[in-house]
Order: sequence, then structure tokens, then C-alpha cells
Amino acid sequence: MEVTERFFGEIRGALLPVVPSEPPPPGLRSAGVLVPLRDSGGEITVTLARRTERVPHHKGQICFPGGSRDPGDRDLLATAMREAEEELGIRGGDVELLGAMEPVPTVTGFCIQPFVVRIPRDARFHLDGFEMAETFDAPLSAFTDFSRYRAAATTFLGKPYMVYFLDYDRFTIWGATARILHDLAELARRTGAPTR
Repeated sequence: MEVTERFFGEIRGALLPVVPSEPPPPGLRSAGVLVPLRDSGGEITVTLARRTERVPHHKGQICFPGGSRDPGDRDLLATAMREAEEELGIRGGDVELLGAMEPVPTVTGFCIQPFVVRIPRDARFHLDGFEMAETFDAPLSAFTDFSRYRAAATTFLGKPYMVYFLDYDRFTIWGATARILHDLAELARRTGAPTR
């Protein structure tokens, strides 16, 4: 317990404060996602989901709960919280906001703002059957092993851009989700926060 509490304290200090969102780069749509972490018996785990084959975008891909900003959303945190409740049944009162990460532009036309949250160890999910096929928890230590990542270099918005891929269990995680995991792993490494 002491180790995991130290992790959450260290990672909170390394994350960005939650501030009003900047407009996305031209041509990109704003989106917000939650990056749910929890203490699973003394080990830090990340909750991920697999999208169904029925959704219009990113069919079957591994993702974080979240989506595009709606006109009625107060900000991107509100977007992420609304989507997390719709997709996985995560309620705002059940999460502890730890902070924000750097926005992630995607080649599919989004600028994603990740928000890192802590969820209860015993959190249960209620999936939207149209959008989400399943959820799973993966140890954060699987993503802090940088040898697991493969990368393809490209150019996006006029700058060099790395598209990351990695395998976990029976899943291939890639694109924005892999980039967010890579960024989170770098934050954890910089803080020296233990993940187990």
C-alpha cells in the first residue's frame, strides 16, 4: 500500500495542472480521454477497453474511455468524464483526478487531451454494448518496459511524428493509445515512482 500511495503522489506531482483547453490545431477536432489507474493488490494497473466492430471509427481498437467534445461540454475534462460514464459506467464521483498530460494530435484528425485519474480498486464497469466490447487491466510495468514498443516514423503537421505499437497479451495497442501509454511510462520513469 505504501508503494502504491507513493506512486500516486509522485505521478500527481509530474502531471500538468488541469487548465482551460486550448483550441486544437487547424483541421483537428478536440477530444478528451480518461487514463484510469488503480492499485490492484500492490501493483499499479491501467484500465483499457476494446472497441466493438460496430462503431464508426477505430473499430476493434484498444482505447481509453473518451471521445469528441460536444458543444454542451464545459471543457475537455467534462468530455472525458461524460464519455467514460457513457462507455464504461465510470461515474465522476468515483474518480480522483490526478492531472493532465500533453495533448496528443492524431493522424485520424483529433487532438486528444488525456486526463489521468485514480479509480477504486474494486471499480466495476457497465459497458455500452454498441461501443465497447470488453475492458481489461494491464500492469503499468508492461508499458514502462520501452523495449516492448515498436515505432514507425512519419511526418504530421509538418513535424516528425512517431507512431507506436506494442503487444500486450492478445492485444496489439497502437496509435494514440500507445503514445499516451508511452508518455505516461516516461513520466513514471522520470519521477522514479515505483509501479509495484
